[in-house]
Amino acid sequence: MIDCTGQAFYHAASPTLCQRAVEHLPAWRERAAAAEKNRRLSSSTFSELFAGDWLDLLSPRAPVTRSGHWPTLVESARIAARACASTGWMLALVGGHACIARRLPPTCQDQLYAEGPRQLFASASASANSQLSWEAGGIRVHGRWRFSSGIEDATWLMLNAPCPNHPEAEQTPRFLLLVAADEVQLLDSWDSFGMAATGSHDVLAHHLLVPHERVFALHEVFARHPPTPGIDYIDHMPLVPYLTTSIIGPLLGCAEGAHAEYVAALAGSALAGDPRIAEQAAHSAAQLYSAGLLYDSLVSRLHEAGVQNRPLDSGQVLQLKRDRAYLAQQCVQVVRRLVERLGASSLVAGNPLQRHWRDIQAIAAHRDLVWNDTMLACGEAILNPSIVDAKTA
Repeated sequence: MIDCTGQAFYHAASPTLCQRAVEHLPAWRERAAAAEKNRRLSSSTFSELFAGDWLDLLSPRAPVTRSGHWPTLVESARIAARACASTGWMLALVGGHACIARRLPPTCQDQLYAEGPRQLFASASASANSQLSWEAGGIRVHGRWRFSSGIEDATWLMLNAPCPNHPEAEQTPRFLLLVAADEVQLLDSWDSFGMAATGSHDVLAHHLLVPHERVFALHEVFARHPPTPGIDYIDHMPLVPYLTTSIIGPLLGCAEGAHAEYVAALAGSALAGDPRIAEQAAHSAAQLYSAGLLYDSLVSRLHEAGVQNRPLDSGQVLQLKRDRAYLAQQCVQVVRRLVERLGASSLVAGNPLQRHWRDIQAIAAHRDLVWNDTMLACGEAILNPSIVDAKTA
């Protein structure tokens, strides 16, 4: 059993919603193996994520979203991932997309929520043959779009790419489009060995025309906006750092869940008296504690910047990326150590620790946690600050 009793939540997160997530852990953990096998979360889990308000934390049309819930989104995803990393991912990544919808005009929001408040926004990455083409009636979308987590249960799909023939192409590097999920063809392409239950399939658009009222300049949507009294900072701060940092919740939670499974499997057994096992358990616990402090720092930097209406400068954003990548490396090391110590007897697909090991590797491979590019950029900033300053000027 995963025991989170007595563990403090992040200070700016809603204790009520976080405690509610803790109470759901037994059910999410029980469904995790079946979700991995089926390569998608169950309808029961999605119903709980909506009923418990987690997927509405950043929604523009839900009462729970009136103030300050970005830290709650990240912390709730961390808790969920202790039982099922894919559940945490759906909450943090897919649930987090609602903050993009918050920034769209009310008339567009009316279209997005015309069928009710329970809307789920998936995204997808452009591929080599993804195409956008401007026409008088809208933007024509064609081609394959990749890694659309949650697409099987989503109601809307968010796409972005350049549109070379758009009248404003010179001023707009990329356009954001809102597409009804049932208008694209789902390709059964997600066969990853980790995070299987996210259902991150590719999709295919067949010359689909998206009306202009659902097309926006991506940089304008994501940019800083003048703050308005009484609205949340997620509505006016530069959005990218919040979207890309949300995934540290399921990242750390997955590692914590692995450690809990390790302890549960060995506590009271003959192996518990092995000093090598005891050393590994303590080593990983210490590393997780350190990772938790770094997690708190990452969330606090963004939360405090939002509360103070003080966007991070380029150097601070670089440090944020560096620390996310370092956190990912630490979490992977924790789980690897535990898996290696258990030995060959644990090498079965149904072992929960092995599932966490599969999942943590898939999370750490995400582009927002990549090690080499991030550390190279930080190293250049340390060794050649004048060159980096010139690049960002």
